[in-house]
Amino acid sequence: MAQTISTVTPVYNGSKYLAGLIDALSVLRDDLKSADAALELGESIFVVDDAIDDSETLLRSISATKDWVKVVTLSRNYGQHPATIAGMLHSSGDWIITLDEDLQHHPKYILSMLEKAAKSEADVCYANSADRVHNSFVKDNLARLFKSIMARILNNPHTQKFNSFRAIRGDIARGASSICRHETYLDIALSWFTKRIVTQNVLLIDDRNLNSEESGYSFMGLVRHAKRMVMSSKIKFLRLAIPFGIVAFLTSIVLSIYALASAALNYEAVVHKGWASTILVVLLLGGITILLVSILLESIGDLMLSSNGKPTFFVVDRSKDAELKLALSKLDYESIDSE
Repeated sequence: MAQTISTVTPVYNGSKYLAGLIDALSVLRDDLKSADAALELGESIFVVDDAIDDSETLLRSISATKDWVKVVTLSRNYGQHPATIAGMLHSSGDWIITLDEDLQHHPKYILSMLEKAAKSEADVCYANSADRVHNSFVKDNLARLFKSIMARILNNPHTQKFNSFRAIRGDIARGASSICRHETYLDIALSWFTKRIVTQNVLLIDDRNLNSEESGYSFMGLVRHAKRMVMSSKIKFLRLAIPFGIVAFLTSIVLSIYALASAALNYEAVVHKGWASTILVVLLLGGITILLVSILLESIGDLMLSSNGKPTFFVVDRSKDAELKLALSKLDYESIDSE
């Protein structure tokens, strides 16, 4: 039985690109059929996120002649991640490929990403640009800097791999999508289900606004982006407060014993009376306060993860990976050497 691929594409303002994207997907679908490689592109799902152009009309027209093109319409604009989640929940493929509407994520690289996932026995493969994506220093480096900062804040090394061009094992994609809440960051949710995450070098080129040096990311957009990442994660460095509070508390106890012993033995260890006891009280109460607050923050972090749907466990079936590698070995496709 052939393994199936589902593609999921959020649609907001892509009418001038959609026909080209579907043509490229058609080429991939026909190539898989002609190769008889036990691998097929079963469906391409387009999620209309309250598009501001005639994208939905165009997609409906195409889907009338191509039954594998499926259109899902959201009631209002929810954003890229919720639209992607909706598409994954409507999918049925053994593997799900998420890609943007504007052909920056070209379908010709789908098979190389699946190959990397199969060979690595991974569950998620992110595209990694082998070259500059934009013709802009700001655009090419702002997202990279942002991901690097967030990786350190959240202590999640996979953060720097996050990309909306992904190949995801179908069970994991649908499992992660099913638990996502309003503030859950999709890629963080995927990392709750698996640590088998790899990247594959592909050529990503954004041909929109090539002559513009303005960033596609507004400051408030990045703030909202960061907020969703933080709300979906437990900030690891907050745990440093626990040992700090313990050290402050124990230090105050040791110094108090020293001060009391000095007073009992009439040893003038403290020249200025009153200051030592004040400092010890502050150190004692401060240590207790920091310790209690850090425990409270840890508990709040656990509650946040629970409210965002982090699973206790998840069962995955990787038994078909050998079949996928065999199917891919029969195909000729474009690939760029991975890191």
